[in-house]
Amino acid sequence: MTMNIYDSVIPQNPANILIVDDSIDGRLLVEILLQDAGYNVQTAESGQVALQMVESSPPDLIILDLMMPKMSGYEVIKILRCQPTIPFIPVLIMTACGYLEEREQAQIDVDGIIYKPIDLDLLLSQVEGLLKKTKKPRNEYCLGSYG
Repeated sequence: MTMNIYDSVIPQNPANILIVDDSIDGRLLVEILLQDAGYNVQTAESGQVALQMVESSPPDLIILDLMMPKMSGYEVIKILRCQPTIPFIPVLIMTACGYLEEREQAQIDVDGIIYKPIDLDLLLSQVEGLLKKTKKPRNEYCLGSYG
């Protein structure tokens, strides 16, 4: 059996990834990159739409913009982490903020951060790493500052 260059890049059993960003340009950029890498990708333009999609068909990974109108990424994470009907899903946040302090990162219980403008190689590397991680149990997060 002959292998071609794409066999090592394209996942054999592609993960389902949900991209949540109110910016169509932001969604499209990440969507095209991940589809080209062989992943199944869905997009949502708001936190509300994303939560409905997660309830009906939980993805393997969520890439989430923090700053969105109506429902911020922070609120989406709180609901994801505290809703017992939603399985644990790794969350990679996208932010245009220069940096998030460690304390702020711990409060929002995310699995990774990517800063805008997005470094596409770093994004792919983080996605691959998060998809390999084992799922962690729910913790005291829901009883903490958001609960």
